[in-house]
Formats: sequence, C-alpha cells, structure tokens
Amino acid sequence: MSIRIATFNLENLYSRFDFAGRVSREGRVVGAYAVADKADYESVRMAFEAVASDDMRQLTALALADANADVVCLQEVDNQQALDVFYSNYLHPVLRQRFAQATKGWSDDARKAGDTRFFYDHRHVLTGNDTRGIDVGVLSREPVALKSNAGLTYDFIADAPLDWVALSARNIKREDRILRRDCVAMDCVVDGGPLTIFNCHFKSMNPNGPHRDGRADSQPLRAAEVWAVRKLIEQRFAGAPRDANWIVCGDFNDFCEVDGTPARHSALGPLLADGFAIDPMSRRAANDRWTHYYPEGDAHVQLDYILLSPRLAAANPDAVPDVLRKGLPWRTPRLENAPRYPRIGWARPKASDHCPVVIELEVPA
Repeated sequence: MSIRIATFNLENLYSRFDFAGRVSREGRVVGAYAVADKADYESVRMAFEAVASDDMRQLTALALADANADVVCLQEVDNQQALDVFYSNYLHPVLRQRFAQATKGWSDDARKAGDTRFFYDHRHVLTGNDTRGIDVGVLSREPVALKSNAGLTYDFIADAPLDWVALSARNIKREDRILRRDCVAMDCVVDGGPLTIFNCHFKSMNPNGPHRDGRADSQPLRAAEVWAVRKLIEQRFAGAPRDANWIVCGDFNDFCEVDGTPARHSALGPLLADGFAIDPMSRRAANDRWTHYYPEGDAHVQLDYILLSPRLAAANPDAVPDVLRKGLPWRTPRLENAPRYPRIGWARPKASDHCPVVIELEVPA
C-alpha cells in the first residue's frame, strides 16, 4: 500500500487582518486609488484584501485538490481557525464536488467507505516561533500524532560547526530558540510500516547583514536549523537513521543549485552532503526541479523539498515528485504557454508563490 505526501507553502493563510503596516500619506493607495484619511485607508484596504483573498483561496484549494495527497504538510498558516475556515469555505467544496463526480452510481455503503479517500478530517496547526504568527500545519486523511520542536535551543546542537561570529553579530545566544518557525514531527503507519514526517519552514532569505544578500546574510541561521533537524532524526532513530522510514519536507527557503549549477551560500549541506537524506527531485531534469520563481532576479529555484531517508529512497527507486504549477501567475517565464487555473492573473491572484510538491511512496514494513 502506498501513501501520497505533499508539501505546500500556502502564502500567508491568515484569518486576521494585519494593521501593523506604517504607511505615509503618499503611500495610502489601494488599487489605483489614493485614500487621504488613515482610518478610511485601513477600512478600504481591509475590504480590498478580503475580496482579493477570496480569489486567491479558491485557487489555493484547486491546487491542493489536484495534489490529491493523503498527508499535506503546510507552511504559512496563521492558526487553527484559519486552516479550518479555509477548509470549510474553500477546499471542502472542491473535494465534495469531486467526490460526487467520482462516486456516481456507488451504493451508499461504498460512498460512506470511500469518503476517507477524499476528505481531510484531521487538520492541525501547532504554534511555533514566527514573529508574524505563521505556523506549520497538516491536512491528513487518517489520524497522525504530532510533536512540536519549537522549544529547541542552540544548546541542542552545541557540537555543530556553526558560524558563531555571524550568529553573535545578530545577538544570537546559546539559550535562544533555533527554529524560526518549527519542525513538527508527525508519526503515522502505512500498511504496517511506520513513517515519520518532519515538516519544516526554515528562515527566509531576507538581507540583514554585511553581505546585503538575503541568502548569504541568513545562511548561518538556516544552517543551524538544518543541523537541528539532522540531530532530531539521529536522536529519534538511535544511531541508525539510514535504516528508518522518515521524510523531511517543507519550505526550506534555500536551494543547492540553479538548473543543475551548484549555488553558493546553501545551508542544506548537513541534510544532503553525505547522503544522509536523498532528494528524489534529482530524478527530474535539472531545469525542471524548480518550485518558486523570483521575478527580481529572474530565477527559477527549488525551495520546496520532500527528502527521503536512504531506506525509503531505496524502496522507491522510481518515485519522482510532481510539481504542480497551474497556480503560479502568468508572469512566470517558463510557463508562458502552460495551462493555468481560471482567473490566474499576471502577478495576482495566484494559488501561492510556491508550488505544491507531491510524491507517492511505498513504506517498508
């Protein structure tokens, strides 16, 4: 029996309106209209974003439905309420229609037994460390056991080769928490085979340091997170991680290559360099591994990963991830003539700025 695993950064799935932005009078523009009064501006902006989010979330739901995964690891979820509202108002209606189409002519008993293959009755969001309040979550067709690791501090990886000069320049101390959001461990059983999935969302590539380069400046922080995830796996599987069934997935906010050419400043080495984990995306063509497009640098890169333990990779030598790109905006150059969901715009609306990545795997007993 196989299981389909997906990862998807939903791009700011909020249930609350953000009033934190400080905007000068000249900057109070909504759409093409200037709004002089600050209170009026906030009201107009709230209405504008509510309408825009409705378009976006319909597209997000289509992308998730097309992934058709048994377990979906999510990033950038505001809270449990946001996920439940999104599921009830957007994803569930799409799934309900597809269920009705797929089960025409089935008996009532068969329909009742088959609905677990379509719907996500198990939805969870765990609170992490992000200052904006975006967390990681999961949609699952079957029960899963979850454990947050948001409380880990730098002492947890005291023996890792970290760049403490760069970390200290950011006022990082050993008692500080490592993970900028979280690494949630999820346990499930697939036809008798145990499987642990680590859902991660690593530090973003914001420039805030001497390099004035988002990747270079944030690399020491992401490297610490990656070392922490590796140590979590080593501890969990007691000295034999290569022989266990586990997956590390999520938005890593980093890449090792661009179209097969090695990239500088990657923080992902501790997971990949010595074959500790296997990236099945390498089974795709070098120019077809990308999951995100940066318009500022005109770069197509892989930020979203489903890494397999060596045992899982060996058990699935022909498994290749699907990258679902129909929800990306029309400005993405490599998709100039590719199909899109209805109402996708030049820059927005879109399903997300990331693509869902999904893979089907057999889990060894």
